[in-house]
Amino acid sequence: MKRCIIRARALAMDGEPWEDKLLVINGKRIESILPSSSASRFSSRDFVGSRRYLVFPGLVDLHCHGGGGIVPTSLGGLLAAAYYHASSGTSALMLSLLYTSLEDLARMAEVVAKARVSAPLRLLGIHLEGPFLNPDARGAIPRESLRPARVAEVAQILKALGSELKIVTVAPELPGAEEVIRAFVEAGVIVALGHSLATAEQAHAAVEWGARMVTHLGNAMRPFHQREPGLVGTALSEERLTAEIIADGQHLAPETLAMFVRAKAGDLVLVSDCRWIAGLPEGAHAESGGETLEVKAGAARQEDGVLAGGVSPVWKGVATLGAMHGFTMWKAVQLASHNPAKLLGIRGLGRITVGGRADLVLAGPDFSVRRVFYGGEEIFRATDEPPLLP
Repeated sequence: MKRCIIRARALAMDGEPWEDKLLVINGKRIESILPSSSASRFSSRDFVGSRRYLVFPGLVDLHCHGGGGIVPTSLGGLLAAAYYHASSGTSALMLSLLYTSLEDLARMAEVVAKARVSAPLRLLGIHLEGPFLNPDARGAIPRESLRPARVAEVAQILKALGSELKIVTVAPELPGAEEVIRAFVEAGVIVALGHSLATAEQAHAAVEWGARMVTHLGNAMRPFHQREPGLVGTALSEERLTAEIIADGQHLAPETLAMFVRAKAGDLVLVSDCRWIAGLPEGAHAESGGETLEVKAGAARQEDGVLAGGVSPVWKGVATLGAMHGFTMWKAVQLASHNPAKLLGIRGLGRITVGGRADLVLAGPDFSVRRVFYGGEEIFRATDEPPLLP
C-alpha cells in the first residue's frame, strides 16, 4: 500500500489522548506521528478522507467463540468470524473452543493455522475452555464437554493442539487440578481459572501452582461473600492474576463492572465471549451441534434462557467502560489492547508506536467505528466514508 496520512483529532497513547496529530502510514507500519500543522507538506491525495478521526490501536480479544452467524469449525466459518470482528476494530483474536474430542481439537488447530494466512486480523491461537471444569459451574457448557482432571490427558491435549494452544481454563478445586495446572504451565500454556466453585484458599493455591488468569470474572463462579470471597475476591486481590471481564451490559451489572474496574483496571482484559450467533438480529434463532441459541436482550441464550455468551464485539465493551463515570474511552481501550498484549508478552501489539504495525481503529466523535486498518490496509469503512484514492 502507498503512504497514507490520517488526520487525528486525538489518538490513544498509553491511556491518554494526543490531540491534533497526523499519523503517517507507509506500507504496513506507522512511519511517523506529526503535529497537524505539518499537513501542508503532503498532497491532499495522501489523506484518508477529510475527517479528523479519533484514533485507537486495534483491539485484542482473548476470548471469542466466533461470530458472523456461521459456526467457525471450517476455514470459511472462521474467516467469516474473523471479518465480523475485524470490521468492529478487533485486530487480534484468540479463538475459544470447548472440548469435544481430541480429533476435533487437532482439526481445529489445522483450521486456525490455515485461516491465519488470509484472515483480516491476527489469529493468536486457541483458548481451550475446559475440559477440566466444575460441572456445577459449567454455565452453558455441555456436560459432555467436561472431564475429570487427569494429568495423563494433558499430554494428549497438548499433542492435539500443538503450538496453537495458548490459554486453558481449569477449575482449581477439582481433584487432580494441581497436577493438571502444573503440567500446562510447564508446557508454556497460560492457565486461567474459571467455571469454578473454588474457595479463596483454593484459588490462591492455584496461583502458587502457576495460574495467571481468570476467565470471565464474576460469571460461572462462586458468588463473592464477605467471609468467603472465593475466586472473585482472589482475582481482585491477587496481583499475579489478570482477569477477563465481559462488558456487554448483560454479563455483569453496572455496579459490579464499576467495582471490578476500580479495583483492578491495570490487570483486567476486556473480552467479547462472542458465540457464533453474534451478528444475527435480535430474536434470531440458530442451531448447531444440537445446541439452539437465540439472540435475546443483547446476549446469546439457550432455549431455557441460560446465558450462553456474548453477541457484541469487544468494541462494545470499550464503549460501555468509556461511558462510566470517572472513566474515559482512552483508558477503556487499554483493557482491550495494551493489557491483553502485556499478558501474552507480545511487544508492539495493542499500541500505537512509530515503527509499529498500523493496526488502527478510526472512530467518529460519537465513537462509532468509521474505518479499520490492519497492517496498513483498510479492511473496513463505513458506507458513508469515501474510499481511499489510488
